[in-house]
Amino acid sequence: MSQTQRTEFAALQRPNKPNTFLMAPEGLCKQAKVDVVSSRYGVPATMLRQEFLRVVIAKPRLSHSFRDDAGLYDDFVVRSLLFRFPDLISVQFLDEKGGKSTLAVYSRSVYGHSDLGVNRARTMGWITELNSAIAPISA
Repeated sequence: MSQTQRTEFAALQRPNKPNTFLMAPEGLCKQAKVDVVSSRYGVPATMLRQEFLRVVIAKPRLSHSFRDDAGLYDDFVVRSLLFRFPDLISVQFLDEKGGKSTLAVYSRSVYGHSDLGVNRARTMGWITELNSAIAPISA
């Protein structure tokens, strides 16, 4: 399963179901409520993306379904262990002034009403690993 269209974070509209998680920098998502504001990092977005990919590519049941190197954008599909239900994750890496960067992550379940916090927990786990490799400069 792959996503057919790239997620445009500025125009993102979330469903009325509690099976999504959105992390983004302030002001990026004009039409969606952000669950967690993204940290800023003291490295260019290309370096942030490279380290993020190193963290997530080795995860079980994950496939890298779309990659845009020039646009610093990636889509992933992660399948649940037991029933192999897919969750879709879109990530955009953003350059900021002074060689700094940040990222936006939208993780959502394809099926069901509630995900019991799985999308949040997975995303925050990945971010914790990323922060161990590249310390954020602000929250």
